[in-house]
This record gives sequence, C-alpha cells and structure tokens, in this order.
Amino acid sequence: MSRLYRRGRDLSRPLDEIKVEVHPTEEGRFDTFLQKCLPWRSRVGVQRLIREGRALLNGDVRKPSAAVRAGDIVWVEVKRPAPSELPHPPEIHVLYEDDWILVLDKGAGVVVHPVGPYQEGTLLQELHRRFRRPDGTLDPVPKLIHRIDQHTSGVLLVAKSDDVRSAFSRMLERGQVCKDYEALLLGRVEPDEVDVDAPIGPVSDSRILMRADFTGGKQARTRLRVLRRYAYATHAELRIFTGRTHQIRVHCAHLGHPLLGDHLYGDGLPAGATLERFALHARRVAFWHPMTGRQHEIEAPLPTDFVRAMDALGRQRPADDAASEEAGLA
Repeated sequence: MSRLYRRGRDLSRPLDEIKVEVHPTEEGRFDTFLQKCLPWRSRVGVQRLIREGRALLNGDVRKPSAAVRAGDIVWVEVKRPAPSELPHPPEIHVLYEDDWILVLDKGAGVVVHPVGPYQEGTLLQELHRRFRRPDGTLDPVPKLIHRIDQHTSGVLLVAKSDDVRSAFSRMLERGQVCKDYEALLLGRVEPDEVDVDAPIGPVSDSRILMRADFTGGKQARTRLRVLRRYAYATHAELRIFTGRTHQIRVHCAHLGHPLLGDHLYGDGLPAGATLERFALHARRVAFWHPMTGRQHEIEAPLPTDFVRAMDALGRQRPADDAASEEAGLA
C-alpha cells in the first residue's frame, strides 16, 4: 500500500513509524481503518497495537472502536526485529547497466520492495544502499519498472529516474517490451503452441487470488510454447503481452496445467525434491532503449534449482511404461 510510505524516501534507512491521513471515504472505526492500512495483520493484532499505544489517533491513545474522521492522522510504531533476526541482504546480480537503467537477475525468494510484513531484506532496499552517497543523499533513486513475484526468479528492470520509468511504462502498455518466461507445468500440454486470451480479475473474497474473469476482468494474453514434455509435466516458454497480476500462474491454471509447486493456483506439490517454490523464471527481456534508441535482448540463465528439477523430471517414467518393464523382467 503506497500510501504508507513517503515517495522517494531512502529505503536503505529503517522505517520506524508510519503516518497516514484519513480520507473522507475511509471514515469509520479506528481498528477497521488500521487493518485496511496493515492488511497483513489480523483484527486481533491491530487491536493489540491500539491498546498497547503503538497506534495513535491524532497523537492520543484511543479505543479500537473510536471513530476516525477525514483529516485525522493515524500514527503507527514499526517494531523492527532484533539484529540477529534480520534477513540477509539479497545479492545484486547485474545483467546490464548504463546511465539510465539496471537489468538484474533476481534470485528466487527475494522480495523486490518493502510490502506487508516484508520490511527488511528487500531488493530495492539493497539498491538504495548501493546508490547512497557518503553525504547521505540518494542519487540516483532506483525505481522499479515492473515487478515479479517473490518466488519468481530472473530478469527485473530498474530505472534510475522517474522519466525513464515513465518511458518504460508507456512501452509496456503498448506491448513494446518483450518478456519471456520459462515454467514447469503440471501434466503434458499437448498442443505445441497455445494462445491464452482470458481476462483476469480478483477473487472477491481474497486480497491475493486472481482468476480468469470473462465478465469484469482486464484483458490478458499469454502465448505458451512447449519446449519439452516429461512423463507428468511440461517445460514451456511463455510470452506475456499484458502485465496482469499473477498472469502466467492464472492462465496456466485456466488451461488445466498449473505451475509445479504453485500453492495458490495448483496443488503446491514440488517438482521433485530440488525445487521448493513454484517453477517460474523470467528468462528474457527485449526492448528498444528509450534513451539511446538501441535494441537490447538480455537473458538470465536458468537457476540451479530449476535445472535440477528438470533433471529429476527427466528421470521419471509413466506408470504404464514402468509396469511394462517390470512385466518383461518377470
């Protein structure tokens, strides 16, 4: 929720407090408003913050049931973990860099920016540390051009100014940035190529889940190309022509072939014992640089866990083949 954080603040410096002004449409109970600001906390957890005086209304300790009105200021203390509990800073793997952009190879499990309970150890915070000058100023201020999920590995674009990010945003809207992914899908996808043109919208009773929604969803298009079929899975390349939340995961589940390891849209079963996440990797990005006019095609190699998962899948045989071999030996 971007309202919680001041635009352009130095993310390399710990967040100690949050101040939010109540909008006219947000009037109501104190605890209800606070839970909307902190959706990762339970209602009981929010009420505990208020009772302990770690959440104030206009500088005063109030009851959870107190009314909030437009213009009120809600203050929340951010309790930081002990130094021993802080996550390790993520490694920065640079695939390409110039005066305007960074192209990174993001590791699986790395959160790209502070969100919800993930307020430490994010990629953007580490970039801010990298660009902080000795006098404490931040120049340039790195800006995410797009985002990928915590457990997705691979290519991530970062701008070094608002102008460059705006230019890439327009290019993304026009389909002028080509983004290719590789994934391991449950089951054997029989057509060699599939175009999925299915609008995507949120699941009404969930803050996270999305679904194929042909009545109120936003346009979403994905092209799938089979790279290799295994006994019970498929290695596929996916190109997205739109950038909807969880687009590849939703579209693959819509086809009946969810990503291996996807606990939200599939059965959550791992691809062998080597892959402890859903099997999705942002492999390649291609674009004409908005500042230089040069064409770029940048790739992130498949990570080790992904390659090991493919090796494990390659050793699996269909049950009928195994049964036939056993019968022959008998």
